[in-house]
Order: sequence, then structure tokens, then C-alpha cells
Amino acid sequence: MEARRAVESLKQLKGEADTRGIELRPSGASSSWKGRVRSVLIRSLGKDHHLVADFERIRYSLMAFSEGTPQSSFDAAFMRGIRNACGVIEAAIFELEESGTSDEAVDETAFDPDLWSHVHTHVHNEEWQKVASQTAIFVEDRVRKWCGEPRGNNGQALVGKGLFAAALANDAQYRLGKEPGEWEGWRALGMGFTQALSNVDRHNIQRRDDAKRYAFGVLGIGSLILTQLRHQHGEELDTD
Repeated sequence: MEARRAVESLKQLKGEADTRGIELRPSGASSSWKGRVRSVLIRSLGKDHHLVADFERIRYSLMAFSEGTPQSSFDAAFMRGIRNACGVIEAAIFELEESGTSDEAVDETAFDPDLWSHVHTHVHNEEWQKVASQTAIFVEDRVRKWCGEPRGNNGQALVGKGLFAAALANDAQYRLGKEPGEWEGWRALGMGFTQALSNVDRHNIQRRDDAKRYAFGVLGIGSLILTQLRHQHGEELDTD
């Protein structure tokens, strides 16, 4: 979720709490408000962000009470919860305004639109391992479908290196580039992508300090392959 939109939504939700106050206490109203706040926090900061956890830990009711507990005590407990929630909202607004989020620096038009649509939720949630693995899976799936489901000599479905070798072969309908050297280069890029990246990211969970940079690298290479296929063979691709 774009940081600017998230800030606007959070300010509106805080304003709603300030205005309605105890009117939010009925279960339907409070569930709606809390659900909307939680949705914005997760989409803008990521589900693992500490402010999301802080918001989810807030209590809006008394921990102990008896039949003689006055209604005012229940109302006061609810309003304490609302004030604490508004404090979390203010902290989230500060963080979004000061440092932005992962998507603020991302121009989604820089990537293949179908690929971006497939992975953007993982990018916004900063799930970098999933960005890499889902990019690898999606790119191979699209190349296979767009290029007419190429088969091996025995009629078997091709995967990984074999798929790119066949789909981008010098005599293939969907080869990339204009000259033999370019054909070979694009084919090598596709085969290298699936060998060096997709095999690792599909079957292993990588723990690395540069996970975000790595994920965007995989996303960039995958997008490049799909973009070139669209550029050269857009009308011929089986995109249905």
C-alpha cells in the first residue's frame, strides 16, 4: 500500500475514534474500526512489523470484573484501549511519513505488469523470500504458457533449464534478439535464471542479510525476460 494513502487512511481512522469515542463500543462498530486499522497497518507496514503486534495486543475490556462492576468502568476500559490504539496509529503515521515503506521507492510500472500483480503483496509485506520464489515460479509458468507448452523429444513437459533451452532455441518461434549472438545471450539468460536462482528459491529458504536486494534482483531478471517476450512476440504469445 502506498505510504501516502496509508497515512491518509490512518489519520481518518484516528479522527473517527476521536469523534465517536464510546460510540465505537458496540461489537459491530468496534470490530469494523479495529479491522480497518489492522488492514491498513498490515498493508502499509507488513504483517510482521512491531506496530502491528502492538495494535493486536491492545485490550479494550476489563481483565477482572464482578456483577457489581459499574458500566462506567467498562466504558473507561474501552476508552483506554482506544487511546492506546490511537497511540499506535500515531506511531505508524510518524514512521510512514519519516521513512516510508518498501513500496514507496518502487515504481511498479518498471516491472512486467502480470509479474508485479503476482508478487506485489509480498513486496508490500516485505516477504522477500516469497518475492524471489514466486517470481521464479511465475516466470517459468508464463514462459511455458506463452510459448505454447513446448515438449521434450519423448513428449514430456519441459521444466527449468530444458524449458528455456527449447523455448528460446535458435530455430524456435519465440527466440529473443535479432542475431545469433543475441539469440544465444537471451537463451543463456533464461537458462541461467532457472539454474542459478529458481532452483534455489523454490526448494530452499535462504537466510541472508541482503534479502531485499536479492529479491529485487530476481524480480528484475524475471521481468526482463517477460518484457522482452512481450516486446518481440506480443501478438504471437498465447496469453489467454
